[in-house]
Amino acid sequence: MPARVRPVPPRLDLPRLLEVIRLSAGELGVEAFLVGGFVRDRLLGRASKDIDVVVVGADGVPLLERVAAQLGWARPAVFERFATAQIRGGEFIVEVVQARAERYDPESRKPDVRPGSLEDDIARRDFTINALVETLDGRVLDLTGRGLDDLRDGILRTPLDPADTFSEDPLRMFRAARFVAQLGFRLAGGLEEVMRAMAHRASILSGERVRDELSRLLVSPHPREGLEVLRSSGLLAVSLPELLPMVGVEQGGWHLYDVWEHSVRAVELAPADLVTRLGCLFHDSGKPPTHAMAADGRHTFYDHPRAGARIAASVMTRLRFSGEEIDQVGTLVLHHMWPIQYRPAEVGDGAVRRFIRTVGELRPRLLDLARADTRASAYPDVEAIDELEQRTARLDAGSQVSRLRPPLDGRVLMELAGRGPGPWVGRAQRALLDAVLDGEIPADDPVAARGFVEGHPELLRD
Repeated sequence: MPARVRPVPPRLDLPRLLEVIRLSAGELGVEAFLVGGFVRDRLLGRASKDIDVVVVGADGVPLLERVAAQLGWARPAVFERFATAQIRGGEFIVEVVQARAERYDPESRKPDVRPGSLEDDIARRDFTINALVETLDGRVLDLTGRGLDDLRDGILRTPLDPADTFSEDPLRMFRAARFVAQLGFRLAGGLEEVMRAMAHRASILSGERVRDELSRLLVSPHPREGLEVLRSSGLLAVSLPELLPMVGVEQGGWHLYDVWEHSVRAVELAPADLVTRLGCLFHDSGKPPTHAMAADGRHTFYDHPRAGARIAASVMTRLRFSGEEIDQVGTLVLHHMWPIQYRPAEVGDGAVRRFIRTVGELRPRLLDLARADTRASAYPDVEAIDELEQRTARLDAGSQVSRLRPPLDGRVLMELAGRGPGPWVGRAQRALLDAVLDGEIPADDPVAARGFVEGHPELLRD
């Protein structure tokens, strides 16, 4: 008997998904609308895989259950506290919220939520461009009367009085900065002044919420403009105070800008990778505490990379970045000057191999940071950094310098020395590794390694 062949389901694309949502709502008799960033991005011609649906006067979970069943997706994840539910399939996320009104206690991070009308739900949204509504048959509703105009003109405006909007959820001020960076929009007249007056409210925000908005801002197309909003609105002073001292610190020499302006320009010139752009943001954060004037009038910043790495770790820990991200950014900041100071004719292969080994897999990101750092200066030539990239690739090819290990293990060294373990073993292994990096002995030749040790008997002594 021939095996039964299962029919291949049609490929899920956005029009089909929206049709399933429309039909499911109709079958359940549910009044549902598309809302928020999904509608905004559709009108801007931007692709979006996150679909927000608001249901009026009913629980939205049954709608999601029916959509999920139709598409063969997992059952909805329900977040009862906020009356929301979510389903995922392929590249798409569909989230449903019951139309609601919200009230925030002035000292709380969490809202008091109650059912509301569609108008209530729209009024509680952050900006008019995110308050646009689309019916499931494709009609756009502009209930604020300003959303379509603001979308066309590139303006961020709150549906209600901005003091009320920002007081209820201070994260909306960070979202304003993020949308400036993400969409290239500008703040409506008077909005920045209100943000300055309300910036103190940001102190109630959790580190995770600030981290998420900062991360989205940094990988956006216009991060410099978004970071400037954080600075000028006072949000930087409240939530990222360690960065504020960079403003106004002159550098001279290779630089056109103060430390802050140089850093945010470097962020924008770097690839849109979060770790790389965080490295750019923090790379000179150690300059203000190390700033001094030399006798000849030069600005000096001795050991600023180490100070900057400490600042980056402190800020990122408070904002609950992952341990891996903290370590990676710290490494970038700590070593960012190496490619900047690299001079091909003056640096031997051994030093380049040590650089490869020190930065490991972060090498491409560090070179990207160095290029952005250089291009944000008075002398934007990155030819030497490009040469370093080629040289490191050549020296690392085959030998995998970043993965090198000492050619003799501790057991062999103890046999050669006729003595037990101790700190001397680590010192001897480091000397052997240095010999490999300097090209004195091959990485995979234990005979040559033994000969090196025999020629340096001091390695086997304390």
